[in-house]
Formats: sequence, C-alpha cells, structure tokens
Amino acid sequence: MTTNKYCLVIPHFNHVANLAAFLPLILSADLPCLIVDDGSTINAKQALRDLLSDIDQCQLTEHQENQGKGAAMMTGAKFARSLGYTHILQIDADGQHDVSDISAFIEYSKAFPEQIISGAPYFEQSAPKARVYGRKVTTFWVALETLSFGIKDCLCGFRVYPLDQFEAVVNHYSIGTRMDFDTEILVKSVWFGIKLHFIKTKVIYPENSVSHFRYLHDNVGLIWLHIRLMLGMLVRLPKLLVWRLTGRSASAS
Repeated sequence: MTTNKYCLVIPHFNHVANLAAFLPLILSADLPCLIVDDGSTINAKQALRDLLSDIDQCQLTEHQENQGKGAAMMTGAKFARSLGYTHILQIDADGQHDVSDISAFIEYSKAFPEQIISGAPYFEQSAPKARVYGRKVTTFWVALETLSFGIKDCLCGFRVYPLDQFEAVVNHYSIGTRMDFDTEILVKSVWFGIKLHFIKTKVIYPENSVSHFRYLHDNVGLIWLHIRLMLGMLVRLPKLLVWRLTGRSASAS
C-alpha cells in the first residue's frame, strides 16, 4: 500500500512582507513547504531567499518571469512529484487563510485520498464587498457549467490536491495559468469525474495586503473563461445530464 505524503505549495509574487508575517504559522503546521516564486522583482526575490535561507522545512523554486498563479501551482505540483509527495496543499502567501484548518484538510484527505479538498470561505466584516458578492456570481456560473451545486466556492486558493488527480486533469484539459486557474481546475475536475469536498474556513484580509488582481484585465479574462466553460458544458451536456438523472454525482459536499 502506497503511503500518502503531503506538502504545502505556496505560490508567491512580491508578497515577502506578508509571507514573513505568516510564515511562523505555516511552519507550525509541521509540513514540508515548497514555495514557488513567480517572477518577483529582483529585490523581492533576494528578500525571499534571505527569509528562507535558514529554514530547512522550506524549499524554494523560481520562475524567471511572472507566468501567473496557475503556472506557479503547476510548477509546484511537478516539484512536489519529483520529491516523492503524493498530495499538495495549496495555500496563498498573503496570510488570508486560516492555518489552523490545515489539520482538518489533511485529516479528511487521508480518509478520502482521491478527492480534492477545498475551502468554503466565510469572511470578516472587513472583507471587500465586491469580493464577497463577486464570489456569489461566480458560484452561480459554475453551477451552470457543471449542472450541479457541488462546487461551494471556486475562488478560494486553500486546497488539497491529490497529485494523480491533479495531473490527470491538467494533462487532459487546457487549464488557465493565471487568475482563471482556481476556477477552471475545479470545473474541469467535475467534468473529469473527480469528487470534491468543501471545508468551511475563515478568510481574512490583512492590513497592508497587496492584491495582484488587475480589475479590468482579470475581470475580462474571467468573463472569457466562463464563456469557454459554458461552451464546454454544452459539449458535455449528455454526460452531465446522465449523471444528474441517474443520481451519480461527479462532486460531493
């Protein structure tokens, strides 16, 4: 029987100050940590190297140029596979995620190692209203794209991916490499028949946090993503309808 091995994967882009504040909590989870720097500035790269230089628990790999969060996650998955890990836990570098929930994610994943485990966030009052309402709109669209309510949230970047399933989806479909990644990989995992499970988790917005979301550019990209996913759903409509009519669910809550 194969022993499952877990590590954290943290995509990073010019978030050194946030990560430095967040890192002690990350290290307390007592998991190996792979950090993928996605083409940060020269100064940020050096600051990150200095931050991690004496921390054996963390390993760093770098993109020379910014390729996007999705590309960083794909690099992290390949890096983890090369080191013998079977599961990766994605967590953002900006300190928004509740590290104390890592144990719940890992515990459920060990019981159901072929499922993707994802965060279903709830927010503090300080959360930007545009982000909160935007999630509701996105959840509506992914329900149409999968013909199910199995995806409770598709924007939270706090997840456990079993690498066998992650690689199957990435190899079978084209997956976006930027802000579209988190949504697209869940929708296409449902299309592929992979089960999902969602765990409620608190999301906070730290003071002085820097967002890399480009309002116009990334919103246009997300609109185009949902157009493509709707077209893809129509191609797969017979299969999705059979799943619905026979009670076979491609996703589980």
